[in-house]
Amino acid sequence: MRLTPAEITRLRGRHRGYWLTLATEVALLLLLPVAQAQIWLLAFLLILLALVLMVFVSRYSPLRKTRPLIYGLGGLAIALELIWHLSLNLWPAVGRALTIPHVIVWLVFLSLAVLRKVKTLTREPFVTVSVVMGAASGYMLVGMAGGLLLTALWVLDPAAFDLTSLPAVGSTAALPNVSVAPALMAASFTMLTTIGTTVLKTSHVGGQVVTTVITVVGQLYVAILIALILGRFRWRT
Repeated sequence: MRLTPAEITRLRGRHRGYWLTLATEVALLLLLPVAQAQIWLLAFLLILLALVLMVFVSRYSPLRKTRPLIYGLGGLAIALELIWHLSLNLWPAVGRALTIPHVIVWLVFLSLAVLRKVKTLTREPFVTVSVVMGAASGYMLVGMAGGLLLTALWVLDPAAFDLTSLPAVGSTAALPNVSVAPALMAASFTMLTTIGTTVLKTSHVGGQVVTTVITVVGQLYVAILIALILGRFRWRT
């Protein structure tokens, strides 16, 4: 397959984005213990991830129709992240009211990013190390979306969680959702890899549904991506 100079430039930019996305996700995962003590760190890393996805992946993606949507959702997610944290400190009631919209926007943004990642990977002209890293970064995006789903469940129904398995929320009533977010993000990755977690009560139906959704979506991501890539290259041969 012969590529034009413009296509080669876009391909290199996109592959660089795959590496940057994976590096940002790995940094976010490894820094979750630090984020437990520094509540601003998780927000900073999520904003950084959104910028990487928009600037280094979506910008060079061949999927042009949904590009304005990913830019719009990403910008809205970043804005809500900043407004949410500011509100929790200055106007706690406003911050609590913004929690669900904030989580939903991030969840939709990351879900769309995963779908675009799968479609983009299946259109790659060659399977390279960068493409494999792109697939891995998409898998980790599923885990992060799961963390946001757990955060939404925490806000809506705290009774689904075993409080003894979560860090103490402290005495500041305005910040409980922030203080447990790193722990919920870590729990999502244990569900994604089918290791399991103790943060959710086994007797709570809603919690078990969320656990099942995160686990099944993670396994479906791997199965669907492999099937699409192998099917595409088999068709080409």
